[in-house]
Amino acid sequence: MPRAPLSDSLCRLSAYLEELEAVELKKFKMYLGALPEAEGGRIPWGKLEPAGPLDTAQLLVAHCGPAAAWPLALGLFQRIHRRDLWERGQREDPVRDTPPDGSSSLESQSVCCLEVFPGTPRKDPRETYKDYVRRKFRLMQDRNARLGECVNLSRRYTRLLLVKEHSTPMWAQQKLLDTGWGQARAVGHQASLIQMETLFEPDEERPEPPRTVVLQGAAGMGKSMLAHKVMLDWADGKLFQGRFDYLFYINCREMNQSTSEQSAQDLISSCWPEPSVPLQELVRVPERLLFIIDGFDELKPSFHHPQGPWCLCWEEKRPTELLLGSLLGKKLLPELSMIITTRPTALDKLQRLLEHPRHVEILGFSEAERRQYCYKYFHNAEQAAQVFSFMRDNEPLFTLCFVPMVCWVVCTCLKQQLEDGGLLRQTSRTTTAVYLLYLLSLMQPKPGSPTLHPPANQRALCSLAADGVWNQKILFEEQDLRKHGLDGADVSSFLNMNIFQKDINCEKFYSFIHLSFQEFFAAMYYILGAGETGSSPEQSVTRLLAEYGFSGRSFLGLTVRFLFGLLNEETRSYLEKSLCWEVSPHVKLELLAWIQSKARSEGSTLQQGSLELFSCLYEIQEEEFIQQALSHFRVLVVGNITTKMEHVIASLCVKNCRNALTVRLHGAAYSPEEHDGGKWTSGPQALPAPSPETNLLPDAYSKQLAAALSTNPHLRELLLDRNALGSRGVRLLCEGLRHPSCKLHNLRLKRCCVAPSACRDLAAALMANQNLRRMDLSGNGLGLLGVKMLCQGLRHPRCRLQAIQLRKCELEAGACQEIASVLSTNQHLVELDLAGNSLEDLGLRLLCQGLRHPVCRLRILWLKICDLTAAACEDLTSILSVNCSLRELDLSLNDLGDPGVLLLCEGLRHPQCRLQTLRLGICRLGSAACEGLGAVLQVNPHLRELDLSFNDLGDRGMWPLCEGLGHPTCRLQKLLDSCGLTAKACEHLASALGVSQTLTELYLTNNALGDTGVRLLCKGLSHPGCKLRVLWLFGMDLNKMTHRRLDVLRGTRPHLDIGC
Repeated sequence: MPRAPLSDSLCRLSAYLEELEAVELKKFKMYLGALPEAEGGRIPWGKLEPAGPLDTAQLLVAHCGPAAAWPLALGLFQRIHRRDLWERGQREDPVRDTPPDGSSSLESQSVCCLEVFPGTPRKDPRETYKDYVRRKFRLMQDRNARLGECVNLSRRYTRLLLVKEHSTPMWAQQKLLDTGWGQARAVGHQASLIQMETLFEPDEERPEPPRTVVLQGAAGMGKSMLAHKVMLDWADGKLFQGRFDYLFYINCREMNQSTSEQSAQDLISSCWPEPSVPLQELVRVPERLLFIIDGFDELKPSFHHPQGPWCLCWEEKRPTELLLGSLLGKKLLPELSMIITTRPTALDKLQRLLEHPRHVEILGFSEAERRQYCYKYFHNAEQAAQVFSFMRDNEPLFTLCFVPMVCWVVCTCLKQQLEDGGLLRQTSRTTTAVYLLYLLSLMQPKPGSPTLHPPANQRALCSLAADGVWNQKILFEEQDLRKHGLDGADVSSFLNMNIFQKDINCEKFYSFIHLSFQEFFAAMYYILGAGETGSSPEQSVTRLLAEYGFSGRSFLGLTVRFLFGLLNEETRSYLEKSLCWEVSPHVKLELLAWIQSKARSEGSTLQQGSLELFSCLYEIQEEEFIQQALSHFRVLVVGNITTKMEHVIASLCVKNCRNALTVRLHGAAYSPEEHDGGKWTSGPQALPAPSPETNLLPDAYSKQLAAALSTNPHLRELLLDRNALGSRGVRLLCEGLRHPSCKLHNLRLKRCCVAPSACRDLAAALMANQNLRRMDLSGNGLGLLGVKMLCQGLRHPRCRLQAIQLRKCELEAGACQEIASVLSTNQHLVELDLAGNSLEDLGLRLLCQGLRHPVCRLRILWLKICDLTAAACEDLTSILSVNCSLRELDLSLNDLGDPGVLLLCEGLRHPQCRLQTLRLGICRLGSAACEGLGAVLQVNPHLRELDLSFNDLGDRGMWPLCEGLGHPTCRLQKLLDSCGLTAKACEHLASALGVSQTLTELYLTNNALGDTGVRLLCKGLSHPGCKLRVLWLFGMDLNKMTHRRLDVLRGTRPHLDIGC
């Protein structure tokens, strides 16, 4: 009987041992140590006791030999009551599965998985196929691993945050592309977590289950590993049971290499482990098939625009591009389901092929998952704790690790440092530095191994990488290597360094270990003076920047980021001294000139592409360069900042934009670490949960914004939305606000997790900074405690604040007493917004104590959604009769009713009342309220705007209002009235339009006026005395004749804006 190959036996045995719980593994080792029949004698317990799964497998194979180790292990599985492993092992006998010559395939050596082809088909083809899938996907080879060392995918895999996108018609255009962080930033979109189990379930947005799911994620986000995990969990019975009978994994890299025509039948057959494929059985119920198409972005451009008629029959052979396009577009086997993984760069091309897909974005690791990954990577818990603590202490590095690929690189480098016996060293702050660190770690020999000199022809590898990036090519043939001057010795060096690799499924092809590493080497090509080596013009730095344009949708995004990072002065010096690479001195100047030209072309406002530009500037880590690059911008707008890392990046650039007048930083609606993820995937659950403080932004963010306040004397507005500052962040920010150089006028901290305790620091800033005029703290749970502390600052004689917004701050009646004390002492405060707080009638009564005070100068008061009733109007009436400064009052969405408004009208009729704007939308008003308001219009010459939207006034209520509009005293300019009106009301309106000398805006949206009513309005509008300039008639079903009348009216009165 031939011996099973050593690496195959180790991989298979190691995989089985990985599935044992800790107690089971201990029992296995105890039985193994007690066995006398091993050829090399009994295995010493001193070696067995500390051994992990791999070490145990190695000891067993070394003592018994590959052939004897397997049956011995199977017997021990029975003894520890793991009959499931024994039964599976009987079907996967490595000796029986080995080819007759005893050799193993290149594939099995490369990925540590055996794809067997049993001689006789099993009874149940589905079980046969599941066994094959388990063998193929259970093990993964860890790069930099020892020969034969494999990792169990289920043990290493760490849950990824998945977000379901609620698409809009412009979704594909708004997608934020591959800048390396890959979070969804499309303006205004909403997102929610989704679990793998529910990918194909209907939801409130789509009542029908989706047939196509697009899993999108940036470079290194773990798309392929997730695809492999789906295959493995299905085969293990953990996922999609009862929904899909078969899952087929299709690798787009392999599709690229196909030159012959194929059919769908051939495609399925290529995934089957045996020569005889039960095709009729497989496609009998196509809706129970799932295709996983992994790496759409890696397809050649010819796949994006397939030429020729679609393939409509599953037996029909067509070019691979047309076959795949037909599957994606549901022209072929429309009932089957698909999961497609892609980088966002290819979304536009993919979207054109799909019909109504569900978009799911991979957001990487939350902080808890970073910790879990660290503990999974290091089997030694003490080492894992040491490494995780080190990563946490290096805040920028730890933040970067939300990208799984970066997390792996960091763990790999730190593991090497630990194995070398050295202390963990501070590593890096940027993605470029992390990748460079990994490259350098590969060039440093491990103890006891021969010295590894850097390959002499690294420039050629960089040239190959750049050529591949431009042509969107990731697999290279030997002729490609020769074209760039790479010979066999060069290739061997790079293979040994684990930078380059032979393709797993086709030995004649080569690739970089990850696409992001190809982009890293492509960036190196440019800093080594690509333009001076006779390369084609499209590969010059100028052409690279022109093609990129700081657009998130560019496939060059990560390459340009790396380019900036490699131009860091320390990095450049290291490359020149240690690797003898001469960096072109002109590249930096080209980058600077390009950014400054962007500023000139966009009128000194940086908005579109701002985060992409900031991310590039962050990589260079040189403040002088950043200051020069941003010196021409006056307004900075960064929207939908999603990750902590992006916040840190943005704040560094804000700090170094020394001429900015306005800065707006808007966080995304979804914060990954505020939620607990789905329940899919198992893993160690004993790790302590992170503190709530970890959900807040890093200190570096607030420190850098504070620095901007203290160093930029031009900065007038700092507007932060959805920035999780927390108490410490606000404290750090206030240090900048208190600085003598700070000239800020407007501060917005809207929905920024401002805690009550942080109001003490804000109060101190109000006392110290006499330049502050506006402050918006809406959406923070300040409560009574917070408002008490804040009011201490507002009452201070040095405070010059004029407007404060406290919308939805969880305030109740008690807070109004504190605010009233401010109104009675602060003559500067003219605008107060308390909307969305449950003040109730008692709170308003307390507030009115301040409003009545002679010191009060308040002009604008917002009390929308404050749980007020008719009783509150009595207090407001007294205010209107004594407070001559109040100009605007918003009482919308309070249950005032007719009695309340009639009370209010008493104050509005008072001679001392100077109110100009009154909003009463959705206040449950009827026609009785209109009688009172009509009377007000006849005696109050100050009222300019009246909002009665969405009250059931009806035609009866419109008549007294029109009486008031027609009165000579009335000066109303703007009326909002979506209140159940019909054509009958238009008679009165038309009459009022002819006589009112001040009404310029009339909003009648969502009224049932009909064609008759609009025709009557047109008569009023045609009157020579009509002064109307805006008329909205949206939400009405009008016929063509009425629309023609309105068109004629537009022609005769061009100043009139008619919306319908």
